[in-house]
Amino acid sequence: MMRFLVSIFLSGVVLAGCGPKAVPTLVFTPGALVESVQSEVSLSFSSSAGSGGGRGYLVYRQPDRSHLVVLTPFGTTVMEAFTNGDRLTIVIPSREIAYAGTFDEIPPKAGLQGWKSLRWIVEGEPAGSGEPDGEVVRVNREGKRETVWYNASGLVVRKLDEDGNEVVYRDYRSVDGVPFPSAIEFQDRRGATLKITFDEPEINRPVAESALQPKLDGLTLLSIRRFGTE
Repeated sequence: MMRFLVSIFLSGVVLAGCGPKAVPTLVFTPGALVESVQSEVSLSFSSSAGSGGGRGYLVYRQPDRSHLVVLTPFGTTVMEAFTNGDRLTIVIPSREIAYAGTFDEIPPKAGLQGWKSLRWIVEGEPAGSGEPDGEVVRVNREGKRETVWYNASGLVVRKLDEDGNEVVYRDYRSVDGVPFPSAIEFQDRRGATLKITFDEPEINRPVAESALQPKLDGLTLLSIRRFGTE
């Protein structure tokens, strides 16, 4: 069960009244960028192996540093995941074990390849830089062809890459002038899905280096190559 939960987590119209309701204009600073995020999150997932959800906390700093904590309903930590460049560290506190290595070292059966999509999912562009209600085909930073769709404010609402991975950004809000989605839904080419809903995110606030560093004292450190093989 633990392996399934970790692999899924690591692999993004409200109607009211009797008639249509006008959507208020989103006010934001043109050109604003998301440099960091700190937020409580709700997580839901599904795959051919099952489905579920939970709560946790996410810290992210551009371009590729992150720390995700997944909690039990009682507030204890199920697992932590850290990224730093092309490196991934998984901490399982209940087993006093940590796994670390590069994305390329992850064994296929571990189900962690979804972390390779993290930078693609969260990479931003200047707010309002897209053609309103437009669509563009381009090559992304990973060298893959992708199609990007924008809303009326020129904000990214959907991306689809050549491998069939898709991410949708829903219900943007303005946080201190920076537009940020209320939810991100990701679906990989195999049909596994992950939805992250953000609860009062703090955007572009200072992130302590300690929040992005795994605490490995007292843990048995193993190669990520062994994850899912034991």
